[in-house]
Amino acid sequence: VTKCSELQLVVKWGGDLTKLGEKQAINLGKRLRNELYPDAPGGGILRLHSTFRHDLKIKTSDEGRVMKTAAAFAKGMLELEGEIPPILVSLVHKEKDSQHMLDPSGNKEVKKDLAACKKKININMQKDADYDRMSEAERESLVGPARLTSLHRALKEIGNPRKTLFAIHSTIGKLVEELDDMLGVLVSGDEDVIEGGAGLKGEEDDEALSGIKLYKGETLLELTERWKLLQNKLYDEEKDIFDLSRVPDVHDNVRFDMLHNPHLGLTETLQKLYDLAKSMADCVVPQEYGITTEEKRDIGNKMCGTLLEKINYDLAIARTDNQVDMRYLINMDYSSDLPINSMGRRVRSRLYFTSESHLHTLLNVLRFPSSKEDSVPSPLSKKGHEILANASELCYLTQVVIRLFEDTQKPSDDPKRFRVEIWFSPGATATPLHMAELERESDATRFDTEKLQKISIDGLTCEQVEKYFTESIKEGKTKRENSESETSLDSNEDKKKKKDKKDKTLKGDKVEIKKDVTFADPPASSEMPRGESLAGDDANGPTKSVKNDVSADSDGEDVNDEVEKPSRETKADRNHIKVDDSAAYVEIDRLSASHDYWRTAALFGILLGAGILLSKASKALLRGSRP
Repeated sequence: VTKCSELQLVVKWGGDLTKLGEKQAINLGKRLRNELYPDAPGGGILRLHSTFRHDLKIKTSDEGRVMKTAAAFAKGMLELEGEIPPILVSLVHKEKDSQHMLDPSGNKEVKKDLAACKKKININMQKDADYDRMSEAERESLVGPARLTSLHRALKEIGNPRKTLFAIHSTIGKLVEELDDMLGVLVSGDEDVIEGGAGLKGEEDDEALSGIKLYKGETLLELTERWKLLQNKLYDEEKDIFDLSRVPDVHDNVRFDMLHNPHLGLTETLQKLYDLAKSMADCVVPQEYGITTEEKRDIGNKMCGTLLEKINYDLAIARTDNQVDMRYLINMDYSSDLPINSMGRRVRSRLYFTSESHLHTLLNVLRFPSSKEDSVPSPLSKKGHEILANASELCYLTQVVIRLFEDTQKPSDDPKRFRVEIWFSPGATATPLHMAELERESDATRFDTEKLQKISIDGLTCEQVEKYFTESIKEGKTKRENSESETSLDSNEDKKKKKDKKDKTLKGDKVEIKKDVTFADPPASSEMPRGESLAGDDANGPTKSVKNDVSADSDGEDVNDEVEKPSRETKADRNHIKVDDSAAYVEIDRLSASHDYWRTAALFGILLGAGILLSKASKALLRGSRP
């Protein structure tokens, strides 16, 4: 009987929003309020919001830091006062109705594809080959087509992937040595007072180890153990293999320490490690969501299908000015008493805060159209493709903004009546080097994000965007259905093999079972709960041995898989968008259309930790009445 001697439990923690991240989100909210919303005399978006003419909804994924980022952004956008938690509770809604719309965790539909990509990365990015000696075909086999400019630029900076990985590993080792030396000084008590902390000579070791104050209450010992763990996980000396999935972790950790623990005096080592890890991460991370353009498109269609459905739905609602997603309306019986001159002016805003994975896949969908004949072309311009191709990293507060404008002077059946613009920003891309100086708190640039740039073609209509997204959604569903069919066939074959193996095992052990089974000492009660024989500790009965053999042949699958699979299929089939997209904000009845103004009908976008999906709709006066 095989017994487990060691169990490793890995618990995912989404992290916490830092003070720097909170300030960056607030600052971005203020900036986008001024850049994206019309600011007419008498008040812009703040005036509309205070007079119940701003239909706002904020939805996030199920991670604490994502929700806090959304609340911080709302604080800056609406000029709210007070702490983040009350704003989060009142304005931010965790998305539950639509499976995987903003949260990629548990998305089994793309898990197999992502695992295949990571396997290829682990093989390709460990090759001992120099960039200058590679042919164009060899370079493309490592990082994809030549038009993926940022990937090829990063590969050129790396030079030799394997040598760079060894350089990263050795630099981490040097960093660990320096941290161990600092720990030795603290424990020995060579200094009366440890600079920046409360450790004193003669104190106990555990107190001395906390002598240097680190960010978020982390001790020097914990920081050292954090880096030792990364060093051990990155490279397996026995197998001589690197784990490329640890490269983004190294990049995140070194950036964190450069930003928040500069007083350790390790800037030189951290800077060297940052330069090495960033180049490698710029190669690895984008490829985790597809290496070839076909893979990027397929994974994007599957992962973002629900989100694209929601965007299409929001566009349709804004285009028709439908009130189906409104919860509150102003009582127009008292409109004459309200100090509002432009009752027909209003704004719709949809903010979706999600993860980096959704940002990469959404942008891949926009960049790479279907290869089928008569497919809808990409809505991005040539300049837009260049901007995305040169974006080496999607940093915190990356934004994708979709704006929908309506020209009421055009006929209702004219496709050009509704015009769409798509904007993009890679977020907070500033290097952490200059932030490691003592004057970093007075450096206002550390709170900035990259400016938004238009990436869509001129004259893009809402009809074109909806058709493009619909085609992507349809392809994603087809791929999922085909994948489920293949999985079902493989499952049936596995079941047949298991059954044949079980029958063979029973026949082969028939004599042995009769010899070993003894009925002289039956259990006190003949009744046994269903499945007890599998969970019990009695190893004397050969029936259990046969059960163990069958279980071993099942490749670790649960014997209840046959019962569970229909439930999962049913759950996947329920992956749809609810029409009742309620809001907690007041909206007014639509007044008769006027030819006196051009109005923005809708604006969407994406932001956060890796992204925000922002959506806005507004009616901006072209001439005439005041707001």
